Amino acid sequence: MDGKIKKQVSFSVGAIVDLTGKEQFTDGGSGKFVTQGAGDIVQSALYRAGTNIVNRRDPRIMEEEIKWGIQTSAKLIPSDYFVTGSINSLDFIPGGGMEAIIGGIGPVYSQNRILVSLDLSMTETKTGLIVSNVSLQKQIFADDINFGIGRFSGKTLVTINGGIKEREALHYSLRQMLNLATFDLLTQTMEPKTFSGCQTQIAKLIGIADIEEIHKLQDGNSRYHAKSEAKSSEKPTTENKKSDVEQNAEDILWKIEMPGLVHEIDRNNVIDDARRKEIILTK
Repeated sequence: MDGKIKKQVSFSVGAIVDLTGKEQFTDGGSGKFVTQGAGDIVQSALYRAGTNIVNRRDPRIMEEEIKWGIQTSAKLIPSDYFVTGSINSLDFIPGGGMEAIIGGIGPVYSQNRILVSLDLSMTETKTGLIVSNVSLQKQIFADDINFGIGRFSGKTLVTINGGIKEREALHYSLRQMLNLATFDLLTQTMEPKTFSGCQTQIAKLIGIADIEEIHKLQDGNSRYHAKSEAKSSEKPTTENKKSDVEQNAEDILWKIEMPGLVHEIDRNNVIDDARRKEIILTK
């Protein structure tokens, strides 16, 4: 995205808070489950995207220097758009398992899941209008594999157990989700051809198929950004019925799925083409 957004447009990041309500202080726990630095992650993502970003994460230094008279508020750059949101769901889902012991020897396997979700919005500062919004959910899987051997040595029972526990890092997953959400906030207000190259790279990372079909549909399909004039209840006629490949690619525009992740765009809360051109001026 670097170089595709004009520097005249300024962004800032507001509060992106932890609303999961999950904390742990027992069994070795040290506090909150979810990172408290989501806003800084989004700010880093915007900076890496090449946007002109002003720091509103901690304005205390600027405020103090203005009070001391060594700076003036007239020199501060106002933000045109700001990002806010929350990490609002962290659910621990019971899983399943299996145990097979024959003659004191056998494996034990169990699996559990964590479901984490977040919502981000980009707002126009001067009007308060939300110009883009994204909601992400991801399942994190935890596997526990053990193997045990039990044998008698004389009258003494000797038991040997070994195993491995694997789980995707929660905070790493959240960083990836926040990076993807930031990309989507920007691209919801841009022409598809502007970010198609970036989208292709992301598609390779998360395994979206038929990316060329998606690009063709984006070039000529206003439904990607504009509200559809047809009602959702209306069924296509035989004449305009789409092929399976076209329909599959078109559906991907509105719902991106990767292992454990669901990403949806609200069709009924999307800006039209004229408004989109006013929002972000791309090179």
